[in-house]
Amino acid sequence: MTYRVQLLNGVFFPGESKYRLKQAEEVVGFGLKLLLLYVVSIFIFGISAYFGIGSESISREVTELNGAAFETKKLLIVIGELAAGILFPCVFLFLASLFFWTLIDTEYMRIVIIQMFAMAVALFEKALSIPFFVLLDINQDSNPFSLGVLSQQVMSNEFFVHFFGEITIFQLAAICLQYYYLKDLSEVNKYLILSAIILVYLVAWLVQAFLSYITVSVFF
Repeated sequence: MTYRVQLLNGVFFPGESKYRLKQAEEVVGFGLKLLLLYVVSIFIFGISAYFGIGSESISREVTELNGAAFETKKLLIVIGELAAGILFPCVFLFLASLFFWTLIDTEYMRIVIIQMFAMAVALFEKALSIPFFVLLDINQDSNPFSLGVLSQQVMSNEFFVHFFGEITIFQLAAICLQYYYLKDLSEVNKYLILSAIILVYLVAWLVQAFLSYITVSVFF
């Protein structure tokens, strides 16, 4: 059976997509969809940088910096966001898949394809969040789709507020989607598979929280 990679079908019709992926002897459309994800990722991260999302730390210093210093810091934020737009698919698709592959007896490319479905969800979340951040003038900690809003009401530790701000309903949906695919494509214990998926996201949440906690100002 030939399996054609279709991102929307993989997300919204996982039952049919999972069956075809499991039975597939040949995969087509992989390279094109992979390129599409990279282009969309760079574009969305670029839009985020254009609107200054993630530059809150330097915005607070606008009255303390001269024009050149402020523009330099802002440029670093833009460059960082564009680099993140390239790095994010590399880590999410290939590095995470490599980790899963070491634990799960499933072909590496099949795992990458599943990661592509999850990444489509992640990119949709980031695109959807941009209007909220811009129009409501909020950051990730106050993302209405995350646990950050609730965490600000029950704790004062800034690091943990950042941490829970990274946990969103879309990422929980992506975890469920990955688990739905992987548990039936492998004979490995389903709890091991779920633990591996959660571990990857847990590390990502911790890293993102740490990067949010260490602002640009620390390095100047």
